[in-house]
Amino acid sequence: MKTILRAGLAIILAGMSLSFASEARSEGNVLYFILDASGSMWERAGGKPRIVIAKETLSNLIEQTPAQIRAGVTVYGHRRKGDCSDIEEIVPLKNLDPMAKFRATERISSINAMGKTPITDSIQQTVDRLKGEEGETTIVLISDGLESCGKDPCALTRELKSAGINFVMHVVGFGLMDHQKKKLACIADAGEGTFFTADNASDLLQALTVVKQSVVAQVKIEAAPVPAPEPVIQKVESSSTSIKIKAKGPGTVQLVPAPWVQEPRYWALSDVESGEILYKFARLGVAPQKVPAGTYQLVWHQNEHRASRVITGQIVTVKSGEVTEVPVATGVVLKMPQWVEIPYWWGLKAKVDKSVLRPPVWFRDLPAQVVPAGRYHLIWYQNEHRTTPVDLGVIDIKMDQLNEITVATGLQLVKADWVPEIRRRWWQLLDAKGQVVLKVSDFEFEPQIVPPGEYQLIYRQTKHGATDSPFGAVTIKAGQLTQFAVNTGVGFSYADGAEPPHMVEFLRLNEAGEVVVSVKLKKSWGPIPLQAGTYRVDYQAARKGPLMTIVDSFDLPAGVFVEIEM
Repeated sequence: MKTILRAGLAIILAGMSLSFASEARSEGNVLYFILDASGSMWERAGGKPRIVIAKETLSNLIEQTPAQIRAGVTVYGHRRKGDCSDIEEIVPLKNLDPMAKFRATERISSINAMGKTPITDSIQQTVDRLKGEEGETTIVLISDGLESCGKDPCALTRELKSAGINFVMHVVGFGLMDHQKKKLACIADAGEGTFFTADNASDLLQALTVVKQSVVAQVKIEAAPVPAPEPVIQKVESSSTSIKIKAKGPGTVQLVPAPWVQEPRYWALSDVESGEILYKFARLGVAPQKVPAGTYQLVWHQNEHRASRVITGQIVTVKSGEVTEVPVATGVVLKMPQWVEIPYWWGLKAKVDKSVLRPPVWFRDLPAQVVPAGRYHLIWYQNEHRTTPVDLGVIDIKMDQLNEITVATGLQLVKADWVPEIRRRWWQLLDAKGQVVLKVSDFEFEPQIVPPGEYQLIYRQTKHGATDSPFGAVTIKAGQLTQFAVNTGVGFSYADGAEPPHMVEFLRLNEAGEVVVSVKLKKSWGPIPLQAGTYRVDYQAARKGPLMTIVDSFDLPAGVFVEIEM
């Protein structure tokens, strides 16, 4: 194993530039990355979180990698707190053509650091994935910490190599403390690769570039010579000296909130990987607090019943006897026109979060809220029992600023006077794939927040007494309240006391007279809204009675109510 410190990287890069003529021979070679997205990756390096640096650097490197190289990326710790199985191949192994590069950088940009550090299982899954590859296989582990799931990555790597599996394992230790370097370096040693150290964006880019160029040019990485340590000469004294040691005391955490930040119900410090709260400060405002030295993650809970507990992603490094200032300045505020009603809740959900109900970060109030930086889907839930949650699309929350997000796109159904007021009715929007974007039940035609786009509008008069009535296409424009008139339909005039039929069926016909849509109405004389078109009307007086056509064909123009005399 070779250890390369930052001082030797420039020399290596210069020497390797002479070998680029051999790029054609590298076709089919594999360059595969394992990226640490554990909670500790939110710690800052040069003022920027390590995870942000790692994502930007890896994306840039993939963009610059020749198309003949097969590349892929596995990430751990990016979806769930405290879950050692949180390992996912986010960039499948393939040649890096322009579309593959675009998709890879898009997936990398969505990574959110939050979990544990299952290095061993990540290596096992990666090697299992790559052991059938015919080309030279190079694996690069990028990590800012040690295995935290009780396994031994060094022993596993040695075992995999001794089994004859063809791969080289390089390791880039990002922002490591001295005691961590030796333990991570052993993985590179076992994998017959090189151990790099990096403390900032430049170091990380240089280390990864060295590895990439070695794969492209098919040359081995040669380490810069490491000077021998100065010999230690022990002096023998005839007398002894008294020594005083100082006990390790606590440090002080001083929160520095931005002007828009409101006093929370409590704030806390949690374990960076498991999310377990270690120290909690309730109803104490943002006054300074003493805690043991260590590295923590800031947790913020604005309101006991009207907000979720938010793991901010802010890493807090506390040193004994020192004051650590922690800025609380990353947040989001919604900007809305007057027609928007306060929702039951709104929240932020990462793309990888498959939950269909309340997301992990949610609020019932509209003032500015403290949230973690990252890329999220904005979820809007207007009414607990009458609407479904709506995905309003992707938003980017930038660090150390209050991010203003405008919520001003909606749809309102405007009904004619003849449209009946019936409980248990609903309408829904379907996207181009036929998926339900929003469903609204027992509505009073109030505006609803929806994402912009092209949809099909479906109306149902009652849950059991009618079938779906397609209203046709509706275009919802961004930043506008789109209104859709519900003023086209059919009803009956009948004698007083006449029993409604078991079923009436309205059959919309195409130009050839073929049925394209059927809308049924049961045990009711209506009226019922329908889409404009040409219709035939079938009638069944009793459940087992004959089905009769009572109107062969009639035109229903848009904005017209047709009454059928019985």
